Amino acid sequence: MAEQNKLNETSDLAEKEDRQINAEVQRKIQKQIESKQEKQQKLGIYRIGAYLKEEHKWENYVFLGLAIIVLVLGMLILNGTLTVSDTFPVIGGHGTLVGALLSAIGGVFILYGLWPFVKPALPEAKKITWLDRKTFIGNIIRTFLFIIIFVALFVLYDYLITGILSRIF
Repeated sequence: MAEQNKLNETSDLAEKEDRQINAEVQRKIQKQIESKQEKQQKLGIYRIGAYLKEEHKWENYVFLGLAIIVLVLGMLILNGTLTVSDTFPVIGGHGTLVGALLSAIGGVFILYGLWPFVKPALPEAKKITWLDRKTFIGNIIRTFLFIIIFVALFVLYDYLITGILSRIF
């Protein structure tokens, strides 16, 4: 009987240790899952479909498309490709004004439609460390010098190749 009690106590202790080990393993697994989710959120890793569904509803795309159409119509009226008849009610005879108004409305609505896309980037833009003025101007000068050198190089190559080809043909 004493041996039976010892065996029962030993098996109870083993079960208790197993439960503790299982609980600890479960806590570690849960901690890893939470850590991975936090890391993904910090890195901004989202599924594209969920992102578009939550952040940019389809209405924004439709609104943006219509705004582009309005802007294009305004520009076509302003440059004379599209004309408004003088006999057209209300806007007839005021084609330039209508074109400018449509262009302005289209431009404002495009900005309004693009705002949901730009808004998440603003906090990230504030974190950017910009160059100081001296370094920035130095980089601009180097860039333009590089462009000028390559333009001169291409003009020289063009001159040489044109001269060679003109003598051959």
